[in-house]
Amino acid sequence: MNKYDYIIIGSGASGAAVAEKISSDYEVLILEKGENLPLNEAHKGYVRASSCKDFEEHGKIDILSGMGVGGTTLLAIANGVRTQEKELRNLGIDIEKELDEVERDFGVLPIPKNMLGERTNLFIEKSKELGYEPKIMPKMIDFNKCKKCGKCNMGCQFQAKKTSLYYIEKAISKGAKLKPNFEVLKINKKDEYFTVQGIEKGNLINFSAKNVILSAGALDTPKVLNNSGIITPKKLFVDIFVTIGGRCNHSFKDEINMAAYIPFNDFLISPYYSERIIKMLGERKIESKRENIIGIMIKIKDDSCGYVGKDFTEKYCTGKDVQKISNGVSIASRILKESGVDTIVSTEAIGAHPGGTAPLGITVDNQFKTKMGFYVCDASILPESPGAPPILTLMALGKRLGENILDSS
Repeated sequence: MNKYDYIIIGSGASGAAVAEKISSDYEVLILEKGENLPLNEAHKGYVRASSCKDFEEHGKIDILSGMGVGGTTLLAIANGVRTQEKELRNLGIDIEKELDEVERDFGVLPIPKNMLGERTNLFIEKSKELGYEPKIMPKMIDFNKCKKCGKCNMGCQFQAKKTSLYYIEKAISKGAKLKPNFEVLKINKKDEYFTVQGIEKGNLINFSAKNVILSAGALDTPKVLNNSGIITPKKLFVDIFVTIGGRCNHSFKDEINMAAYIPFNDFLISPYYSERIIKMLGERKIESKRENIIGIMIKIKDDSCGYVGKDFTEKYCTGKDVQKISNGVSIASRILKESGVDTIVSTEAIGAHPGGTAPLGITVDNQFKTKMGFYVCDASILPESPGAPPILTLMALGKRLGENILDSS
């Protein structure tokens, strides 16, 4: 059995970043549950937590996630906002330098004005008329390659979106080994070595290492922890969102989603196209098509009260969550009305940024370590819901852990 210096479980935002940071100095094995998909086929890795058999009994929030080398960065909309800096600093983790580094690595910049679509410009115009101050969204996109198709959440057929594949490829070039299609079950420790046990093609296989970094994502990390004897708390958040919208007298072209946003204390709102709006309008006998639909997403900082069990995920809206959604819907509705929308419909509540299932200060310390001595670094360690896209922060946390490891060697 090969023995590595570090086994990294998961190749998403945090796992990829720490792999890139330490692979020149250590022998590293990256284990990934999903396939090694090209970016233009990333949609094949979509996973819904609601697919578990007990979903209707245990929770009502549909949670989107993804599997594959690069994790959910392949399916994200490439937003590059800074989140949780203050909250992490209060816990003894300063990631300002690492955030700067990620922004340089990925060329994170606000969308150029000439790349803003008509929906976005209308959102900005009407928001300002109502007294709000919309911001342009920074993106992890090569705008020279981007065709503004609006399908970042499916991958990217033009290779314009920047993802954790960049860090994975760099880690491999430095000597790291990558094994996709390997589902980790649990971590054991004997003497000075950890054993990672998992399944590959139906076979039970073990890998051994001096150190382990668990970065399997907030829905799989707690399962591995619980199987390994570390009981996780009921602290799951998912950045609950709804999209409201309707038909208006415009003919819009495709454009980059979430190109602008308005931040509030407990939520943000952002222009977002959803096919569900067409279907819901159709149920009201209102004909519409992609070209004349305008939508606005309301994404909230939801209460950390969900739980990931062995074969179910429990998550629901609390009364506070409902109030936050209602507040956001009220503002977004005014913008839609000013934009010429008469009939407004709303999608169901969905979660897209699961986290908090192994939080700092409870499951891990501010050195990212568990009581067993291995590390955890992904969205599961975030102390609370950011209510905003967390990828930039997760990559920075991976770099911070990598620096800690290099500094201690």
